[in-house]
Order: sequence, then structure tokens, then C-alpha cells
Amino acid sequence: MSQLSVFLQKTVTVLLWLGGGVIFFRWLLTPLLPFLLALALSAMAEPTVQRLRRMLKVRRSFAAALVTTALLLAAGGTLAVLLLRLGTELKQWSARLPEAVEGFPMVWNNLLDRLGDWYAACPAFLRSALDALAARMMEAGPSLAGDIGSWLMGAASSLLAALPDVGLFVVTTVLAVYFTSLRYPSILAFLKRQLPPAWQLKCRDAAQCFRSTILKWLRAELMLILATFVVLLTGFMWIGVDYALLAAVFTALVDALPVLGTGTVLVPWALGCFIVGNTGRALSLLVLYAAAMLGHTLLEPRLLAGQADLPPISALLAMYAGFHFLGVGGMILAPVLLLLLKQFQDAGVVHIWRS
Repeated sequence: MSQLSVFLQKTVTVLLWLGGGVIFFRWLLTPLLPFLLALALSAMAEPTVQRLRRMLKVRRSFAAALVTTALLLAAGGTLAVLLLRLGTELKQWSARLPEAVEGFPMVWNNLLDRLGDWYAACPAFLRSALDALAARMMEAGPSLAGDIGSWLMGAASSLLAALPDVGLFVVTTVLAVYFTSLRYPSILAFLKRQLPPAWQLKCRDAAQCFRSTILKWLRAELMLILATFVVLLTGFMWIGVDYALLAAVFTALVDALPVLGTGTVLVPWALGCFIVGNTGRALSLLVLYAAAMLGHTLLEPRLLAGQADLPPISALLAMYAGFHFLGVGGMILAPVLLLLLKQFQDAGVVHIWRS
């Protein structure tokens, strides 16, 4: 076979895989997601189910139901406590919102005074550039405010409209976890029989690679997010930030995104505090940022030891492509899929690029 034929064959194979991936993630992922999550959770719980069967000498159905119930209760209880606390803080925040709106003019005037002093100290060429920028902002201000208001109203209506779908998704996932865990070995055997014999070995290697690498990586990432959240929550409570739990959850979620970090939230926040004259709060936020970054730096090598990391440019490309095709969720999903693909390449399951 000539080199041109080999190249064309590989190109067609890659294009078919890419096309299949786009079709799957664009149209099939959403209806299949509860069952895929159930299969993944059952696979994670299977070692515990087998260990419980050996220890208690009970039937598989009882052990699987017991383990699944315990996992769901633990996850649901933790989520319920967090949601209740978040709801309480949101209620308190909404109650104080009119007061914050009343005090906004004073804060705005103080900010304008500081900007005016800084503007007066600027050289002439910089003042002319700032004047042109201010004129363009004044022209675009009303339309920008209208666009922001429309986006907020659309986001709120979309959130309310999605609540029934979310409830159906949660109920379906819980039931699917129970049914899948009860008959996990037979379901796995059925799926295996649907594959050609030549694919079964590769799928077994891929599953082993997934269990040994990606699940460990996801578990380490969750522990890292939890550690960052605890540091942030402790720091916010020590600083005296209102609605510390809300701020810690939001900052930890931003930190979980590839490439981004806690500095994406804390540094602009500290800069804003400097501008309005709250120097103490700004310095406290910078100290918290340094503590969170130090903890992240010390924990990440230990938690992610032996796991393949992605170059920053690859993670950024995956984030952008994931956002383009799948929205905000794709920003998190695409880097994980790219890492999984890299692991399959390293393990010899697939051969897409030259190492």
C-alpha cells in the first residue's frame, strides 16, 4: 500500500471519528447522559459492592441496593445542605439589595472622584485617548445596558423553564443508577457481545485506561476543588466577606476551569477594592489569593501524581472548541475528553498523531 493510500485511509478514519464525535455530543449525549452517568457510577461502586458481598455473604441485589442507597444519600445530603445554605445567603442578599442600591451613588461618586484625580495627573496624549474611549462608551452605553437587561431576563426565564427538565433528569439518573448497579455484570457482558471480536480487546484496554487514569484524575480534581473551596471559605469568613459561601462556591468553580484560576476572581476584586479606597479588604484578598495559589501548587503534584497533564495551549484550544460546540459545559467536558484521548494514545488504544 502506497504512502498516499495510507495517508488517505488515516485521514478518512480521523474524519469519520470526528464526525461521529460531533453527532454524539451534539444530538445523542443529552438523551443518553442519565444512563451513561449510571453506568459510570455503577462501575465506580462495583468494587465496594463485591467487597460487601464477600464480607456479609449476601446476594448481589441487596449489596448493590445498599451501596447505591448509601452513595446517593451521601451525595444528596451534601448537596441539600449546600443548597439550603446557598438559598439562605441568596435570601439575605436579596433583602439587602435595596440598601446596596441606595448606597451605590455614593460609591460611584467616590470612584469618579478618584478617577478624576488620576485623569488630571495623566499626560495630555493619554487624556485625549481616554476622552475618545469615554465618548464611544457613552454612545454604546444605552444599547449595552439594554442588551445586558435582555440577557438577564432571558437567562432567568431559561432557568425557570429548565427546572422541570432538571427534575426529570435527576429522577431518571437515580433510577438508572439503581437498575444498572443491580445488573451491572450482565449489562457489561451484553455491551461486550455487541462489539466485533477485534474491538473487544481495544475496548477492554480503553476501559482499563479509563479506570486507571481518568477516574483517578477526576477524583484528584474533585479533592483539589474541595481543598480550594475550604481555603476560600475559611479566608472569606476570616476577612468578613458577606455571603462567604456564595463567593467561595463561585470562585472554586472558576478555579476548576482549565487555564483559569482563583486569580480570575480575586485579583479584579482586590483591584476594585483598591479603587474605591478599601485597602484593607484589597490586601486581605491578595493574601487569600496567595494562600489559595500556594495550597493549589503544593497539593496538585501530590494529588495528580502520575497523571498526564495537558499543555496550556491544548487545554485552551479544547476549552474554546468545547464552548463553541457545547456551550459552557463544553468548557469543562472538552479538556477532560482531550486528556482521555491523550491517555488512549499513550496506551496504544488509538493512533491519531505521532508522539
